[in-house]
Amino acid sequence: MSYREAWRRRAVRFGLAILLALIPALLVAQEPPAATLTLEQAIDLARRYNPGFRIQANDEAQADWQVREAYAAFLPSASVSSGLTYQAQGTPRFGVFSGADVGIGRTPSTYFSDYSLGMQLQLSGATFFNVAQQRANRAATEAGIDAAAYTLTTDVTRQYLTVLRARDGVSIAAAALESAEEAKRLADARFAVGEATRLDVAQSEVERGRAEVALVQAENLFASEKLRLMQLIGQPIERDIELTSTFEVFEPTFEMADLQDRALRGHPQLISAQKAEAASVAASRAAKMSYLPTVRFSGGWSGFVRKIGDEEYLIDQARDSRDNARQNCEFWNTLAGGLNNPLPGYPQDCSGLVLTPAQEQAIRAENNAYPFNYDANPASFSVDVSLPIFNGFQRERTVQTARLAADDARERRRAEELTRRTDVATNLMALRTAYRTVQLEERNVAAAAEQLELASERYRLGAGSILELTQAQENRVRADQAHLTAIYGFHESLAALEAAVGARLRD
Repeated sequence: MSYREAWRRRAVRFGLAILLALIPALLVAQEPPAATLTLEQAIDLARRYNPGFRIQANDEAQADWQVREAYAAFLPSASVSSGLTYQAQGTPRFGVFSGADVGIGRTPSTYFSDYSLGMQLQLSGATFFNVAQQRANRAATEAGIDAAAYTLTTDVTRQYLTVLRARDGVSIAAAALESAEEAKRLADARFAVGEATRLDVAQSEVERGRAEVALVQAENLFASEKLRLMQLIGQPIERDIELTSTFEVFEPTFEMADLQDRALRGHPQLISAQKAEAASVAASRAAKMSYLPTVRFSGGWSGFVRKIGDEEYLIDQARDSRDNARQNCEFWNTLAGGLNNPLPGYPQDCSGLVLTPAQEQAIRAENNAYPFNYDANPASFSVDVSLPIFNGFQRERTVQTARLAADDARERRRAEELTRRTDVATNLMALRTAYRTVQLEERNVAAAAEQLELASERYRLGAGSILELTQAQENRVRADQAHLTAIYGFHESLAALEAAVGARLRD
């Protein structure tokens, strides 16, 4: 192999090695960037995609149609029907007898067509009060949807805070791991120069392992809470999300009386209870209308047409009818001529009792009226008034049930008012306590940081032990975690107070 060939092969292998090394970086570069998500965006997405909320929001359309239906009760109902019937030729039957038994031979094929138009209007006291009842039900439904939307807002806010807390927990765990690794490096360095024992190195390795476990668990918790947030929003995670909303701790200067007044005036849950009470009262009034009479107006129009399949059958029937009439006329003429006193009006001219071509044409024309040239039947109209007197206490039971439902709704509204007052008071006290706790934990974090710095310096100079350093590290981790718990305890208490008041309290 020549030198040039060997060099070319080495160059190809070197190029492949560089390409293989760059593939992971290229794949990372092709990954989509993380999607940013603010709290307001999360709430808006949840209202559009959360399945539970969408199910309840769909009730609004049903409530609208119930109101339309209540108004439509003042309009008459109308129905129209039409039909076509065909009957083949044959011998008819009448129960156990055939047409031959009663002198009827085979009948021709027949076509039938008919129509009917009916209108009906029924009015009662319940008809008038049902409009008010359905309008109250619609208002209650809309208020319930608003309450569900606010509950969803509160749930999303709390889960958003939970994800932020888990994210900050990852940062604390990472800082703790970095501190443990720094202690491990110090122990290794001192052991290398003979100033520390193997026990110090082992202790630092144990602490680093614990910090690694804590970081893995924190990262898993962070990923799980993000999944729960997206489940609450109603959308799967297709790429990583980054929460960008920030929340500041501030001194709560709210007045309890002012917050309670706001809750009693505009909390969605309380408004929903008030609308439900109004709907129950309207239903109770409508139930009492069953004691009033009911008036029913009705009218109808109908028509009928028939066609014989064999027109010659009609012509033969008409001809036979004329022949019978002529023979009967001639018979009476003969009879009247044999009497001493002729019958009045006799003899008659019987020559005209024959079926003329014009009459045959008229019969054919009348038979061709099928299927839509109807012969109208007389129209019919009626007015009925009914007043139930006794129906086995059914009305009384219905009225009593509606009245008790209204009483229950009234008590639920009172219970909601008491809940609003209590929740506002307890959550405001919890918020003040959380704010004071944050201040105390900030002092503890500063003290723990100073202790860790002193312990690290003492261990670096050989004046302290590895146990003193690891204890300082644990104190710093506990202080950071307690501070994190206090901060998000404040935000969660504020979210709970907002849920109790029914309005946003933070900027």
